[in-house]
Amino acid sequence: MPNLGFSATNPCHLYPLAQAVSEIERSITYYSGYPLWRLGRPFPNQVRVHSLRTVVTYGLLRVPARWRPSNRSLFLWQDRNFDQWVGNNLDSHDFVHAVPGQALHTFNSARDKNIRTVLNHATGPSRHWIQVMQQEYQRVGLQLEKETVYGESYLERESREYELADIHCVASSIVEDQLADLGVPREKIWIVPYGADPTIFFPPPKKEFSKFNILFAGQIVLRKGISTLLDALSRADNAHWSVDFYGSVSGEASQDLARYHGKSPLRFHGAVSQQELAEAMRRSSVLVLPSLEEGFGLVVAQALACGAPCIVSDSVGAQDIVRHRETGSVFHTRDASELAEELGYWATQRRLISGDYTWREPARLLFNLSANLMSWKSKTVAEHLPVATDQTMESSMEQARE
Repeated sequence: MPNLGFSATNPCHLYPLAQAVSEIERSITYYSGYPLWRLGRPFPNQVRVHSLRTVVTYGLLRVPARWRPSNRSLFLWQDRNFDQWVGNNLDSHDFVHAVPGQALHTFNSARDKNIRTVLNHATGPSRHWIQVMQQEYQRVGLQLEKETVYGESYLERESREYELADIHCVASSIVEDQLADLGVPREKIWIVPYGADPTIFFPPPKKEFSKFNILFAGQIVLRKGISTLLDALSRADNAHWSVDFYGSVSGEASQDLARYHGKSPLRFHGAVSQQELAEAMRRSSVLVLPSLEEGFGLVVAQALACGAPCIVSDSVGAQDIVRHRETGSVFHTRDASELAEELGYWATQRRLISGDYTWREPARLLFNLSANLMSWKSKTVAEHLPVATDQTMESSMEQARE
């Protein structure tokens, strides 16, 4: 049975995945940058915590920007220290999962201990992210390099993490294609989709369909395609629709919000608990995720689990689990007219979505992929699988800079 380690500063997608795998095999260790009291039960078999810098980072984010270090500096300070700690304290495992930006020391230590390394991507590769978002930041007068962690040193570090990764674990076929375009062999890529916690995200016993309530869940930033949604609402020009935003509003989206003059009222609720979000999903007619770049989109699985259909752009990885005009819709990225059309379609529907959107199947898939790879005895993963070359990665970095 594979002994797995998972490492991340915040719970993200790895913590619920580790929880679900723990139900199959108890030999699971989760290395957390969050304090134990912030992690949900049931805990994996073993949880190891290094949370001081994470607590300080999120505490400082509450301070006005002019009185604290930049977000970029804070998160680099947090992530690199956590990575160093995991590398210094890594137990014996068959596989260790870590996320980009927090994997370099962890993977170096794993290689020394003959542990297979899995770079587990929460979103698409940063090089692709930069190519997609550079123009969007310029549109609103912002410099991407100053607003994100994706500077030159980050790209170089990520390139080294790619070289040390035996396997890349992604949540969607979109990210698989993006990695393949960067030179990562497809045989090194596992697709393990995300799921929803069934104790929180479940459908209502019955649902009223008298009003058409649109739900957006997630931080309100440029990457989420907010301008496309606002444009679609203006085109639809329907005062009987309403939109509820659940998530913090970033300053980078302020210009787009200020320009909105549609008839559909917008309601902003800020960041809420998972329980409150699930209740909102159960009340909503449809969830919309119009992202310009989204490796998966956990809120899609959560909304489907709550019975709400989901309209997503074709840049959202979770389109893999959306059946067009059955459990939701997929529209072309940035196409506000097409989004307005799909909103109009679902405004006429009275449908409660059903299906298994829990972490159960993703956990079983990951466990089986790990067990199958372990069955290749007497050889290391690196002997079986080709790797991206330095030349390939450098070419990708040049494209990102351009």
